[in-house]
Amino acid sequence: MMRKNTELHDELANEKRELKEAVTALRKELDETATRGKKVATKVGAAVLATVVAKTLLKLKRRSSSD
Repeated sequence: MMRKNTELHDELANEKRELKEAVTALRKELDETATRGKKVATKVGAAVLATVVAKTLLKLKRRSSSD
């Protein structure tokens, strides 16, 4: 009986360690994914801003050309 308890305890300890390692790995992956997402969002935001500025400059140029 005692041997079974020890084996069970060891098995549970190993499972707990493996789960902790898996959670750590998942957290790292999520952090990396979030960082990539932030970089993409920044690039998209910059592209949108550039488009808005270009359109505004074209409108201003057209207005000054018509005057």
